[in-house]
Amino acid sequence: MTRTWCRGWAVSLVAALGAIGAALLGTGCGQGPNAFQPVAYGARPWTPPPDWDPEPPCGTGYYIAIDSCPGCSGISYALCTGTTFTQCTCGSPFTPGATCPQTLVCSMDDFPPQNWTEFTDYAGPGWIGLDLAQGASDAGSE
Repeated sequence: MTRTWCRGWAVSLVAALGAIGAALLGTGCGQGPNAFQPVAYGARPWTPPPDWDPEPPCGTGYYIAIDSCPGCSGISYALCTGTTFTQCTCGSPFTPGATCPQTLVCSMDDFPPQNWTEFTDYAGPGWIGLDLAQGASDAGSE
């Protein structure tokens, strides 16, 4: 009698775990190969501006300072996700070893993601340094 009860209990447990697993998969815990996977804390999808063309292609772990990440103020960062910049994140508080991007002055919450490296080969449309330089030259011409 005990053996039959144990076998029935084990079958019920396996069936229940299978049902829970199926329910989790059905709720979007994976959402297929096109599901958004952030490459850094707080990263979100980002579409580069027209004429954005960093060369050579980037590697994961590189950023470009921008000012166009939705929901961010101040310096934000376009993040390379393999060969292209398709995610962004807001600036972060200072951590030991953090450095502000070249030619920029960071406030206390404008630092890049920890352990990411600046992609210094780009100074074109969308780069905040170019935007700041154009704004300064526009102000000087008035």
